[in-house]
Amino acid sequence: MLDVAIAAGLGIVLGAVTGMPIGVVNVAIVDAALRGEKRFATGIGIGGAIADTVHSALAFVGIGHLVAAYPTWNRVLAIAAAVLIIGYALFGARRITAAKPRAGSGILTGLALTLPNPAPLAAWAAVAASIWPSITTPLALVLAVGVGVGSAAWFALLAHWIAALPRDGRVARTLPKIALVLLVAVALVGVARLL
Repeated sequence: MLDVAIAAGLGIVLGAVTGMPIGVVNVAIVDAALRGEKRFATGIGIGGAIADTVHSALAFVGIGHLVAAYPTWNRVLAIAAAVLIIGYALFGARRITAAKPRAGSGILTGLALTLPNPAPLAAWAAVAASIWPSITTPLALVLAVGVGVGSAAWFALLAHWIAALPRDGRVARTLPKIALVLLVAVALVGVARLL
């Protein structure tokens, strides 16, 4: 029982900590929250957290290394992720002046921006190999659920903080443009690294 608690707690901490660096989901959350779409921004975070759960589960169970073993899969996934990210950024660029919030919860957007990307899966495979390489499958799944909870908590907190910023200031007008440029840059760097 103690192993279950350790796996869950470690997962929550890993989920929160690994969600903090600037990445596609964080940038998309900032973009949506600054546009006054807190609900959509939170949904993006939940979708990203679900993707983190899947990636970490695959990594800790030992399947994550398969993607790295097949360079063609890596390239195809990286290109697919780049296309989705750039498409999101282009859609966002068209919405900079839009006053109407997006429909939907944002969960599918968060999933689409993260799940096909091989970089987070590779990162989770490295984390799994260094932190708990001999973990059992049931504990790996508990840890992965903890990762999802930790990621979701961080992403929801980020959406809340950013949505609380005054929207009439210079930061709120400039940051969405910077976020869109960052999204495209992250996508292109991800593809360039694998080609």
